[in-house]
Amino acid sequence: MLRHERIAGLKRIPIFAKLSDAALERAAQSCAWRQYESGEQILSFQDPSTDVLFMLAGKARVVIYSSEGQAVVFVDLRGPTMFGEIAAIDRRSRSASVEAVEPCTIASLSAEKFESLMLEQPSVAIATLHHMAADVRRLSERVFEFSTLFVQHRIHAELLRLAGEVGGQQNEVVLSPAPSLSDIADRISTRREAVSRELSQLTASGLLRREGANLRITSLSKLAKLVHEARGD
Repeated sequence: MLRHERIAGLKRIPIFAKLSDAALERAAQSCAWRQYESGEQILSFQDPSTDVLFMLAGKARVVIYSSEGQAVVFVDLRGPTMFGEIAAIDRRSRSASVEAVEPCTIASLSAEKFESLMLEQPSVAIATLHHMAADVRRLSERVFEFSTLFVQHRIHAELLRLAGEVGGQQNEVVLSPAPSLSDIADRISTRREAVSRELSQLTASGLLRREGANLRITSLSKLAKLVHEARGD
């Protein structure tokens, strides 16, 4: 990437949004830059590395594998975003693996330089706190779902979460491409057969519709109502 492209890319990372052009240029010069192809591992679970990483473009998956090879998917990340900040802050081993799902452009900053940046630039420190608070809220919500919801309701909640990632204000959302049965199962800790049965029921009820490689949710409001009723909201 050219110098100006790197600076423009970092500017899109939320924690850098308020930095001056000069500060952005210094940050870009301090970073190591790398391109990852789909399927490559970006970070390894329990690896001792402590860099914080900034994904300018692409998609990656945060995951841990059990000793039997069962995947536990935490979240999919889309650029521009930051990850790896926990190890950069506490200097302990990585709490999960991160794998490229699509080609990813990554800038990495050492823990020491990241700490210095937060001390020099209060806006970066505050934005990092907001970023981590959002992660805590998301994980707390998922723990609640795992502890209180039946499998079919966890599937509804995950579909609603995936729809939220697409964005927009419409009551209908198209997931393109449609998540695989295994993807959904790994996200909510169940078997793909259970996902298949529930998706078939939702399709029969008209709430879902297959459109080639895509999956259309025909009514977000109805799906949200199912989730809220299951949670007792």
